[in-house]
Amino acid sequence: MKSFFKVLIQYKFLILAMFIAISGFGYKAYQDIPVDAFPDITPKQVVIYTESVGNSAEDIEKLITYPIEAAMSGLPGVKLILSNSMFGLSYVSIFFEDSYDTYLLRQLVTERLNTVDIPKGWGSPIMGPNTTGLGQVLWYALKDEKNTYSASQLREMHKYSVTPLFKSVDGVEEVITWGGFEKHYEVLIDTKRLQNVDVTYNEIVEALEKSNQSVGGQYLEFNREQYLIRGAGLYQTLDDIRNTVIRTKDAKAVTIQDVATIQEGKAPRFGAVSVDGEERVFGMVLQRSGTNAAKVVEKLKEKMSIVDAALPQGVSIEIIYDRSDITQKAVSTMTSALLMGSVLVAIILFLFLFELRSAFIVILSLPVSLLIAFLLMQEYGISANLMSLSGLAIAIGMIVDGTIVVVENAFRLLQENPKSSRAQVIAEATAEVAKPVLFALLIITVVFIPLLSLEGLAGKLYTPMALDIVFVMLGSLAVALLLVPVLSCQVSPRSTIAKAIS
Repeated sequence: MKSFFKVLIQYKFLILAMFIAISGFGYKAYQDIPVDAFPDITPKQVVIYTESVGNSAEDIEKLITYPIEAAMSGLPGVKLILSNSMFGLSYVSIFFEDSYDTYLLRQLVTERLNTVDIPKGWGSPIMGPNTTGLGQVLWYALKDEKNTYSASQLREMHKYSVTPLFKSVDGVEEVITWGGFEKHYEVLIDTKRLQNVDVTYNEIVEALEKSNQSVGGQYLEFNREQYLIRGAGLYQTLDDIRNTVIRTKDAKAVTIQDVATIQEGKAPRFGAVSVDGEERVFGMVLQRSGTNAAKVVEKLKEKMSIVDAALPQGVSIEIIYDRSDITQKAVSTMTSALLMGSVLVAIILFLFLFELRSAFIVILSLPVSLLIAFLLMQEYGISANLMSLSGLAIAIGMIVDGTIVVVENAFRLLQENPKSSRAQVIAEATAEVAKPVLFALLIITVVFIPLLSLEGLAGKLYTPMALDIVFVMLGSLAVALLLVPVLSCQVSPRSTIAKAIS
C-alpha cells in the first residue's frame, strides 16, 4: 500500500492533470445536465389516439379500441394497458417497464399498429407525443391588441405561423392549439333540389373527392426538351367548389351549387380558453422526454422575436406560464443550501485546523467531489432537481471526512520526522489511514444503498437522492486517497502543524 502512494506522489503532475480534466468534464456536465423542479415520476408509456368522428362509444370500443389492445398486449415489457372509448375518440395507453428505452418502445408500437385492421373511414391510429406528465414547459396566448382579427383567423395564424417555428426548437416535441374556431368549408345540401335533379349523397361526395386532386402526367419531349405534365385540380376558391360537376343529365351539367349552398363555417367545439374573462387562442408547448426544461424554455424565448416578426402587426404572444420560473426557484433553493453548507464547512475547518494551506486542501475536496458527482449524474441520466440536489446537500458535511483524516495524519508524521523525505512521509501517512478511510466512507455510502431498492413512485422520488449521495461519497473517496496526498506533498509546509493537532 505504501509503495502505491509513493508511485502516486512520484507521478504527481499526472494525477493533478487527471483531476483537472475530470473537474473540467464535471463542470461541463454541470452546465449540460437537465434541470427541472422535481424528478419525473411518470411511468414509461406510449399513448395511441384514434379520432373517429361521429361514431358511438360502443362501436369505437368494438372496432378500434379492442383490436389495438389485443395487438399491444404481447409487446415486451408491457405492465398495464388502459383504454377509454368515447364519442368520436379512442384512447389507449400502454405502460412499460422503466428499463426499456422510450424510442425502442415507440418503434415496437408502430410495428404493431401496422397490423391492426380498422374499417375504412373509421380513422387512423396515431401515437401521442414523446413527452411525460411534466412536459408542459410553456403556456401562452395570442394577443390581438386592436381586435382586428377573429378567433378563427387567430387560430389559423397560430397553426401556420407560430406552431412550425416553435416546433423547430430543439427539445420541443409538440405544440398544442386551444381555443378559437377551426375553419371549415361547408356544403349544405338542399334535399328538395337534390330530388329534382335525381342526385344522391354518395354522388356528391364522390364528385368532391375526385375534383379536389392534383395528378401527374409524366413528361412530353419536344425539341429535345422535356415538359412536365400535371393536372392541377385542387380547390382554390369557394367558386371552384360550387362549379364542381356531379354528373351530366340531358346534355346539362349538374353542379354542386345546383343542389347545395357552399360557405365558410366553423367546426363544432367542446370548449374554449379565456384569459382574464376574455376568450383567447391559447398555445401549449410540450418538451421531449429527457430534455432540459430550462434550456428548452430559454430557446423558446429566443425564438419569440422571430415568431413576433412572423405575426401581423398588432398581434403578439403573451406568456401565461413559464416552467423555468418554478425550476429556478427549486434549484436556487438547493444551490443556496449547498453554498451555505460549503461556506460553513470551510469556516469550521479553518477554525479546526487553524492553518490556511491545510484548510485549503480540505476545502478543495468539496468542489472536486461535487464535480465528480455531476459527471456521474450526467452519465446515468439523472437530472438536477429538488430531490437529487438534496442528496448533495445532505452529504456536504461528510465529503471532507476522509480528506481531514489524511491531512492530519500527514501533518503529524511530518512533525515527528522533520528530516525524512516529504514524499515518503506523506505516502506512509496515507497508507496508515487508507483502510480506515476507505471503510468509513464505504459504510456511509452503504447506508443509502437500500433506497435504491425502492420501486414505483417512491423509487423515482428517492433513487436520485440516494444515487447522488453515493456518487459524491465515491468522489470524495477518490479525492482523499488520490488527490490529497499529492496536494499535501506540494502545499503543506514541513514546519507548520495545525494547532488543533498540537
